[in-house]
Amino acid sequence: MAGLRERKRRRTFKAIHDAALRLFEERGYGAVTVADIAEAAEVSRATVFAYYPAKEDIVAGDARFAIEGLEAQLARPDVPVVESMREWLRTLVGWMEPDIVLQRRLAEEVPAVAAARSRLRRDIEAVIAAALVREMGSADPLVPRLVAGSLASALSVVEQEAAARMEHGDRALDEHEVDALFDTAVAFAEGGLERVRVTQT
Repeated sequence: MAGLRERKRRRTFKAIHDAALRLFEERGYGAVTVADIAEAAEVSRATVFAYYPAKEDIVAGDARFAIEGLEAQLARPDVPVVESMREWLRTLVGWMEPDIVLQRRLAEEVPAVAAARSRLRRDIEAVIAAALVREMGSADPLVPRLVAGSLASALSVVEQEAAARMEHGDRALDEHEVDALFDTAVAFAEGGLERVRVTQT
């Protein structure tokens, strides 16, 4: 029963997100109300707020689920953090879909959306940094924070590159293109982390 409830919850998250992005694309962010989104998603206004604290949070969709998945992935003590990151990135179905172009444009146009995306990035950094503290056994949290920040920055650049390719190519990236971009981001973090370990020995 719990599995059924979770699937229903995720479907509702997606329905609200999809309806909102469609309306934002058609009318512009400022012209769309939460009531409009609720009507388009066929849910109540109260349901929208039960799933998303604020209108700007809807733009990122189910990003919170992705962060929960990252925490679970990094909690495995037998798998290095960078390898866990690589596995987590492979699970981000839809992260590179065409609506990422609209999400990035809304972040550029709407300060509240930009702030919501920044909060998500900080949360991702915090989760990675906590895992690196455990793995490195470092009493100084600065190094794990620097590595986590570097990886989050690399992922932002990957997202930007993917959005640019989709805009110019007018198509979603295929699985191999997404994998190649992800691999580049992980390799960047891996190299930086290895360099830090060398300097500390």
